Amino acid sequence: MEHKNKLRRPIQRKVRFSKEENRLIKKKIDESFFPNFQNFALHMLIQGEVRHIDYSELKQLTTEVHRIGININQVTRLANQFDEISSTDIQQLKNELADLTETVQTNLATLIKLKERS
Repeated sequence: MEHKNKLRRPIQRKVRFSKEENRLIKKKIDESFFPNFQNFALHMLIQGEVRHIDYSELKQLTTEVHRIGININQVTRLANQFDEISSTDIQQLKNELADLTETVQTNLATLIKLKERS
């Protein structure tokens, strides 16, 4: 027992991993400059940063844009079926959907970067 009191770090913590988690951790250790798990874990636990980013609003926006796309495709199919819309109008709808999708993706990427910085 006297030996434990002389240790620089007398407190021990245990943690269990699945095989997949252990494989991922070993890979991260190998990619780092740390020689072993203890040094890696100490650094990550003391100086590492855990961030929680709430993406629920972004996921909801993506879902809504997807639904709009489905609606446009349904309208396009019906218009083609009944020949009540020109191919120019159909192409315009598709272009607008593509623009909307690009705008949403750009805004999502910007929001993600901003949230990751905070």
